[in-house]
Amino acid sequence: MASAQPHYSLGIGEIIIVRDGGVISTVLGSCVSICLFAIDGSIGGMNHFVLPRPNLGAREDDAYRYGDASCKALIETLLDQGVERGLLRAKIIGGASILHSEGLSRNIGKFNAEIARNLLAKHKIPIVAEDLGGELGRKVFFYTDSGKVRVNLFSSEMKDAPAAPKVSAAPKKTKVLIVDDSKTVQEFLKKIFSEDSEMEVVGVANHPGEAEALLKTTVADVMTLDIQMPVMDGVAFLEQLMPRKPMPVVMLTSMRIEDGNHVLKALELGAVDYIQKPNLQEIATVGPQICEKVKAAARAHVHRQKTALPFIGRTKSSHRSQTNVNSLPFIAIGASTGGTVALTEVLTALPSEIPPIVIVQHIPGGFSRAFADRLNTLCPFEVKEAEDGDELCGNRVLIAPGGKQMAIEKRGGRLVVTVNDSEPVNRHKPSVDYLFDSVVRHAPGQALGVILTGMGSDGARGLLSMKQTRSYTLAQDEHSCVVYGMPKEAVKLGAVEKSAPLDQIAALIEAWMRERKAVA
Repeated sequence: MASAQPHYSLGIGEIIIVRDGGVISTVLGSCVSICLFAIDGSIGGMNHFVLPRPNLGAREDDAYRYGDASCKALIETLLDQGVERGLLRAKIIGGASILHSEGLSRNIGKFNAEIARNLLAKHKIPIVAEDLGGELGRKVFFYTDSGKVRVNLFSSEMKDAPAAPKVSAAPKKTKVLIVDDSKTVQEFLKKIFSEDSEMEVVGVANHPGEAEALLKTTVADVMTLDIQMPVMDGVAFLEQLMPRKPMPVVMLTSMRIEDGNHVLKALELGAVDYIQKPNLQEIATVGPQICEKVKAAARAHVHRQKTALPFIGRTKSSHRSQTNVNSLPFIAIGASTGGTVALTEVLTALPSEIPPIVIVQHIPGGFSRAFADRLNTLCPFEVKEAEDGDELCGNRVLIAPGGKQMAIEKRGGRLVVTVNDSEPVNRHKPSVDYLFDSVVRHAPGQALGVILTGMGSDGARGLLSMKQTRSYTLAQDEHSCVVYGMPKEAVKLGAVEKSAPLDQIAALIEAWMRERKAVA
């Protein structure tokens, strides 16, 4: 029954792809959606765009708000999922003549419809139905397995709206509970959060006991928790809290190297992310970044964490296999928020004999060494923080140092990593795109590309380049991600050949290893 199908709400500038049946809904004025589906019922997808093409100066990360990029991405993503072009059919919905508050032409709806038609014609995809124009808004329900579309028309007061937009209900604010024994840090955080209109501090606790009491009477979306506190530190409190009341938690750290193991332990216990304690001089620059991290954490999927155990009954392999540089298969992995736990689960599930693995995890300097050392105690192969000139060889995992960029290159007949101080890419250092781009330049088609949980879009473009140069690509699926950001952007671009739950990634890597070995 249609009512039993999973339901997905589509927002402006988004694309949703659904396999094996589901309902996608959205609300359209002059915006247009293409409902694209396979006639065998296997898959369907829908977009929602505002304008035909971007204006000069439009932000790159808003590309799917525009028809030229959105329609192309929708079509190519379905084709990349293995659907035969001849099975695809399209329905176009929306494009009402509604005067936008931005003073845009009443013909915007018409222009949006035209670009959708043109791109579908270019890809030779038949349009089997249209519901376009008019002066009423539409609530659209798209059933991806049957291709059926239900449209409810509603009277839209926007058509005669003045230049100023209508006042609507205030968006829900992110409610934050601050737990810190330092009054100074408390005040800094309150100041930072108060300057963001989307955030609200609902409580301040001086120690875990106060936090426990507040959580009984206060609804908080996310907690900031200091690592170092007297009586009971933040990690010990987290260990008690998460089994009873799982919630998004962001750890507060001084970023001292000795804090590294405490942060990693907190992440294993279920903390979503960590931030550096701010000071007065840094508020203007780091304040927005802290707000961004805390708001993202509030939206995160908090899972009960599995305890990672040291490998048992397996001898750590000391063999370093060496293969011709032009045929050496290897694995390149990128991750961010939630990535330390995800990487631990993937690597500890792999066998002792593995191809070279290179990893970029967004992590600060000093913490990457602690992370690599911890993984080295858990895995039956070598895991180390990468150093410039380290060779890619079997049974070795190299993790990019925090605060540095890492790439691969050919040197003296071998594949090695270069570690350097190049500028941040996508605001990140290390950057996943920086690593993936080097794979495309120096070893096209030799690697497996994997993108795991994380905020933002770093790695999506590079993964697409890897796929376009014959590398196989994997992504962690939405349900198992702490933050479905980087994998989501990669899927949007059509960069991912297969998305899978975290607990299946290691098995997929092993399958790729067997296939490469069989071909060799």
